[in-house]
Parts: sequence; C-alpha cells; structure tokens
Amino acid sequence: MFVLMCALWLPACGPYDCTAENCADGCCSALNECIRYRSDSECGPNGGSCEACAEGSVCRLDQRACYAGVMRTYVQPRRAVIADVDPDTGEDWDSDGSPPDVVVEMKCPSAPDRSRTPEDESWEPEWRSGGCQVISSNLLRYPIEISIFDNDDFTFDDEFGGLSYQVTRADLNLGRIELSIPPIVKTLVFELSHNYAPQ
Repeated sequence: MFVLMCALWLPACGPYDCTAENCADGCCSALNECIRYRSDSECGPNGGSCEACAEGSVCRLDQRACYAGVMRTYVQPRRAVIADVDPDTGEDWDSDGSPPDVVVEMKCPSAPDRSRTPEDESWEPEWRSGGCQVISSNLLRYPIEISIFDNDDFTFDDEFGGLSYQVTRADLNLGRIELSIPPIVKTLVFELSHNYAPQ
C-alpha cells in the first residue's frame, strides 16, 4: 500500500529536504541532513549550511562558525547525589551520622596532574573548583578517569566508585555530562565550558 501511495504521490515520498524551518537548531550538511552537534568537519549557523573548517581551525560552538585557533574545554565537577547510607553495610558514611565529605578526582587527557575538588560535606555536594582544562580534541580522543569518594581524615577513604568516560561531541555541544555510578552515586554532573585562542 505504501509503495502504491509513493507511486501516486511521488513528491511526498522524495528525499528529506533540510531547510531553515526543519533544522532551526542545527546546520544542513552536504548530504541534506540536519547536524545538531557541530564539529570541525560540520560547522554552521542554525538553519544554514554546514561547512568543513580549514586545517588549523575549529568550530566555535558559541558562534557556530569556523575559527582559526584552538578550542579548550574546562571540565568542572558541579554536583552529585550520594546514597544516604553505605548500600553494602547499611551504615552511615561517617561514625557520627554526618554526611560524607565528598571529593571528586579526575585525570584528564594530557593534563600533567590529577585534579581534585575541595571536600563538600553533603549528600548532595556541589563544587566550583577542582576541574581541569584540556584541548577539546584530546577530550574526544582519550577518556577522563574519574573517582569519587568520602574523604576521611582518620580512617581509610570510602570509595564511592570510579569510571573511565569518553567525552562525546554531543557532550561538548550540550556543555554538560551527567553520569551515575550505582548503587552509591545516583547522579554526578560535570559542566563543560569552552574558550578559544589563536594558534
């Protein structure tokens, strides 16, 4: 039946046409596709045509245009939600029943040292420092090593979990990453901010 309908109304069954109206949040590629997550090979304004950036140039995500220079991304742990008690034992994280002193450590690609947030004594900790800055293309090639734990001064730290995460082009475009490390870390959010500099 569908084939018959297409035969009768051929224009209605033709190829998808990428236009400013149906690609208002992306650029139209040479293959007539709406590209919502820009890259150095497909960069352009909303509703416009995508273009490949020249060698030595990057796609500025804030301007949706090619830029002769380098893009760096600052990866900042922003907030987390931690289980109320240790799921293995059912006990409080700290002997006095207080919230855990949560710290995030990261090893970012090509960074000389591990970065570390300050402690935040909370089941819903937040941070504004302790991130790392990386050339954005390295984030797309190599993973970030992440660990999160309860920092204890007088006993061993309680490890909440760790993982290796490969940043995606969608993450860079969205400006954030949201992960979980069950059963302890219900949510772990990172903010990605970008800056650009000439070569």
